[in-house]
Amino acid sequence: MSLLRQNRWLLVPLAALLLVGLGYGAATIGGTAGAGDAGPRPVTVQVDDPVAQAAPLGAGTGIGVSDPADTDRRIAFWQDRITATPNSDQAYLYLGELFAQKGRETGDLTWYARADEAYRRSLELYSGSLAARAGLARNLVTLHRFREAVTEGTKILAADERAIGAVAIVGDASLELGDLDTATAAFETLRRVQDGPAAGIRFARVAFLRGETAEAIRLAEQAATAAAEVNASAEEVAFYHYAAGECRFSQGDVDGAEAAYRAALDVFPNYYLAVAARGRIAFARGDLDAAISWLRSAIAIVPRVGLIAYLGDLYAVRGGPGDDVAAEGQYAAVDFIAHLGDAQADIFNRELALFQATHGRDVEHGFALATRELVERKDSYGYDAYAWALHAAGRSREALEPARAALALGTRDARLLFHLGLIEIAAGETDAGRAHLREALTLNPAFDPLGVRQAQEALR
Repeated sequence: MSLLRQNRWLLVPLAALLLVGLGYGAATIGGTAGAGDAGPRPVTVQVDDPVAQAAPLGAGTGIGVSDPADTDRRIAFWQDRITATPNSDQAYLYLGELFAQKGRETGDLTWYARADEAYRRSLELYSGSLAARAGLARNLVTLHRFREAVTEGTKILAADERAIGAVAIVGDASLELGDLDTATAAFETLRRVQDGPAAGIRFARVAFLRGETAEAIRLAEQAATAAAEVNASAEEVAFYHYAAGECRFSQGDVDGAEAAYRAALDVFPNYYLAVAARGRIAFARGDLDAAISWLRSAIAIVPRVGLIAYLGDLYAVRGGPGDDVAAEGQYAAVDFIAHLGDAQADIFNRELALFQATHGRDVEHGFALATRELVERKDSYGYDAYAWALHAAGRSREALEPARAALALGTRDARLLFHLGLIEIAAGETDAGRAHLREALTLNPAFDPLGVRQAQEALR
């Protein structure tokens, strides 16, 4: 029985908003002050309490949510406060929030590691701070430490049954772990208690995983409209538009996807996910020069592993003078990240496993990463990465079962179909494999630069 179904007491009204403050007039998450917190608080404003409010799924990943220089000043302010009052749990709480914000602004995951330390220090000073525990739990999701996030979210719920934000955290982390029952129950609770865009976008993701893509698009677009109507943050509205675009692009609707990505950039110009998505639109239209330009712009904002690898693939497909060298430069950068051996590399395990399998650079390492991921995260994309890594290691017959498990929910994703198709052909099930390759190309003829070429060659 899932966690949420065992706890019917979660279906209660929301907690009231907390009055908290952050230096220089900026709002952040507050908590109960510990004994060591001394002196007057800086400017106090009313903000949404994340223990009682559900943050939108996936938002908080953009760049430009504030002035980076202002964030630096606030970090310095609270570090000075900690020097003066080292036992202030709230100072560490505020610092954790700012470190996480700095991570969003820079894409540097070491800031999230510092946020983790700050939240934990706040809890050491005052273990009853639900705000610090909520910040820690959200940050654990960012760091892909999903089981720990579920544990922390459950602790919050044990202390405060009104903490709907913790329900959202448990649901998000459970979905990443492949526990669809608990995730769906959590989202149903969220929708009953606090219906709105944050609930809608979560159900959009569930609908997509279940192969109900038209419903996923409807829910994502509805979330974008509703968020704009209630004056949600630009980043939040942009994310909902982007999510709708992703669903449309996955079904080969290039025009609809482009309109959604443009809408995201209209409200949040530096949203790197939408910038990169414009590159995929350009690739779908055969404009490789523009695709490369868009990807380079996105990487300049956040050098994410998947984007770097995609840029390398675009160079490889274009094949002009110097493009082989340019592609190798991008692949070498991914190789470097793959062998960092720290939290930054771990967050990209799945992307790295797929990269290694696709490009055959360090197949053994990629298989180890995919195996490690599947131990913790038995979701559709975990099975897909594991199957693709097995195939790259020459174990295509063994890869059949996980490749089919990746599609067990009915997910309409051309990449999953492509992987299954090539695996089936390599395992001797040629007719089934060719059928899945044709299905992938029909669903989305531009699902991946190298994948499209491989599928076409296999069919020829």
